[in-house]
Amino acid sequence: MRPPLRNALSAALIALACLLVPFGVLAAWATYGRNVELPRLRRQLTDPYVPFEVAGFWLPVIALVLAAVGIAVAACRRRAVTATSLGTALGGAFLGLAVALGRHLTLTDLHERHRPAAGAIYDALTATLRTVSWLLVALGLTVACATWLTAAYGRRRQASAAPVADPAVRPTRARA
Repeated sequence: MRPPLRNALSAALIALACLLVPFGVLAAWATYGRNVELPRLRRQLTDPYVPFEVAGFWLPVIALVLAAVGIAVAACRRRAVTATSLGTALGGAFLGLAVALGRHLTLTDLHERHRPAAGAIYDALTATLRTVSWLLVALGLTVACATWLTAAYGRRRQASAAPVADPAVRPTRARA
């Protein structure tokens, strides 16, 4: 497969993986963030939480597989890892922005007397989402910085390992 085609396929897979990260976190939060046990009857297909349960498990797995395949297919794997990590950081930032926007929209329509209590409840319910969004941003930026540093170290090492041309040897006169 030609490198431009490999890079395009890699970019598409990595973009799809990075797009699935925040949705997978949201689905997992909706499913596993609840503290109540569901009775056996609610596990039927009519249960509205079943799609979230399925998505909460499979979306992160699919995102991880797509990212791994995108990195494996890429012609330049270091660039693919950097793109994946930056996309993950961007997805985490969008998730944090969505939580903040959701808080604003939720509290805007309430009476001023009820806002502090509703804000505390909203913050308690979304604390895990905020934490995960910060972790995604931190992890993505850390991996991007690490790949950048290893690239800089690799370039420096290649430059120092390059053979140095011998200076021109001056002919000498030999006296007999």
